Amino acid sequence: MNWNFKMWGAVLAVIIVLSASGLVLSQQESEGESVSIISRVNNEGSGIFVRSDITDNFVTIDGTGAVTYDPDDWRGTLFMTPGPSSIQHMMLMQIVKDEMGLSFVQDGQGVSTDGVRWTQKAPGQMLDWMMKNSDVTGGIAWEPHYAVAVASGECKSILKTSDYWEGHPCCVVAANNSYLSDNSVAVTRFLAAYVESVQWMQSVMDNGSSDPNWSYLISKAIEVGTPEDPMTDATAEAALNNILYAYELDDLNDQLANVVETYESLGLVNSSTLTNAGYDTPLDFTNHLINGTYLDTVFNDSEHLDLKTPAEMGVVGTGSVRIKVAYLAADVHQLALHVGIAKGFFSDYGIEVELVGPFLAGGEVMNALLSGHVNLGFVGSPPVVSSSINALR
Repeated sequence: MNWNFKMWGAVLAVIIVLSASGLVLSQQESEGESVSIISRVNNEGSGIFVRSDITDNFVTIDGTGAVTYDPDDWRGTLFMTPGPSSIQHMMLMQIVKDEMGLSFVQDGQGVSTDGVRWTQKAPGQMLDWMMKNSDVTGGIAWEPHYAVAVASGECKSILKTSDYWEGHPCCVVAANNSYLSDNSVAVTRFLAAYVESVQWMQSVMDNGSSDPNWSYLISKAIEVGTPEDPMTDATAEAALNNILYAYELDDLNDQLANVVETYESLGLVNSSTLTNAGYDTPLDFTNHLINGTYLDTVFNDSEHLDLKTPAEMGVVGTGSVRIKVAYLAADVHQLALHVGIAKGFFSDYGIEVELVGPFLAGGEVMNALLSGHVNLGFVGSPPVVSSSINALR
């Protein structure tokens, strides 16, 4: 069993917490109350930090990139996470439990002298909370809050999540299936515009400060990531350089199939759940959950090298279709969405994006999607998996 698979196995412990917290959604009875993953949003893009006055190393990374953890440095600590439904929480739990064999318990739910306690805080609130609470050791946060914490001088980095799992998945675009079935043309046009936005950002980031659009991209990252207390240009650049913006689905099917298999192996999901729903294997289920046909439609070729123009997508005139899109608060993982709106890419493809939010956590986005309050949502993949399995019961 490789460690990538082990990381996803962390979902198992989280599912119990999710149930208690209400983030695993109530039973759904129809396909119209389910979702599909139709695109990636990003890979990587998070990190772990601790107070700058702490002398412990916590981790050591050698010249080959191998990471060693010191359990003695971690015992008795208290870390902030975005909450059990986040991939950041799961990765920290995996490090603590599987890499070091320590306990990982919620603060106030038990004594953990031999392990690590965790408390839930929104990433944008972590630095301030840590400064007001001396018992907090550090936290794990998505960008730009990880970069902001380190740049403040109050914190130091101990590990980027890419050092733990290079290229790990993070956010995806999920769609309400009722909306998908009735609005396939609008969805494909949305995806075409989103792909154009990601490609535009990738080009600018590849060129760096020499690109004439670099200053614009930095300013947009500051606007989206830290609207109330703007970060510096240097901090924004550090945050962007820690994220891999993407849209291709790649091997996400296999990764999420491993999650389902682990659910079954520990009895958290009965094997009959999938078979009764018409899925012979976990991969059959994830092949259904992850729908790549919409993304395929926006390219002229099977290699996804030639993006269709608005005219090739059938856009004529100046009319537009409004799509309600849920997004997370102060999260530059989703920067391509905001760039695409500002640069007019969505408008060019005949789409008017109505932003709904910001939501503080992925569970809230899933609630909005499954209730039909929004059509599409930018959300972490773990909440999509947990709610979709629950919907089959």
